[in-house]
Amino acid sequence: MTRNTFLFLLLIISANLFAQINMVSKKIFLDSLNRETTPENYTYTRVITNYSQKSVRYVVTDFYKNGRKKMTGATLDRDNLKKDGEFIYYYKNGSKESVVNYSEDHKSGKEINWYENQSKKWEKQNIWDPKTKKSQTLILNYWEEDKSQTVADGNGEYKETDGSITQKGTIKDGLKQGVWLGNDSVRKTSFTDNYNKGILISGFSTDENNVKFSYSSLNEKNAGKKIQKLK
Repeated sequence: MTRNTFLFLLLIISANLFAQINMVSKKIFLDSLNRETTPENYTYTRVITNYSQKSVRYVVTDFYKNGRKKMTGATLDRDNLKKDGEFIYYYKNGSKESVVNYSEDHKSGKEINWYENQSKKWEKQNIWDPKTKKSQTLILNYWEEDKSQTVADGNGEYKETDGSITQKGTIKDGLKQGVWLGNDSVRKTSFTDNYNKGILISGFSTDENNVKFSYSSLNEKNAGKKIQKLK
């Protein structure tokens, strides 16, 4: 075999191997809301490493633009993210943000979250009942960024920020209890909620025009409907 023939065969083998690797994995581009977008407008990338293989679960990893991992875990559906098993989330600097367990796209089991400086933030227990399709989250422990613990063994004072909503109140036996105060920066409202064993039983919000409206369930609150004007 001549040197040129050998190099030609090596080139063909390498090209075929590269093509097989590309077929095995799939890369998509996502915007800031995790919607698929174009390579010119992406915020994150997602790689499904065993995309072309028929499998019960597919390994999925999201990356920041700087190339560092944002999230890694497994999905039951290669074309739609259906989380199953342990997922690890990371801050943009590469440090770990949280570890969450899922069962068929529902949080189930222990959840741990860290501040960016890697001091622990919270420990939660997520409960998912596939028969009733109901879920519940117990707040077990919570630490401020200065490492002071304000919730221990499911009891204490807790505050959280979820998207545009910031709120704080009392935790009893892992659940919200009593009066909770908060605000929504998107809706430009402040609110006062009353909980009993984790269930919202009443509340009212005040909008930017100082108009108050009441609600008696979480669904009514989330819908943002003007249920009843308060004087």
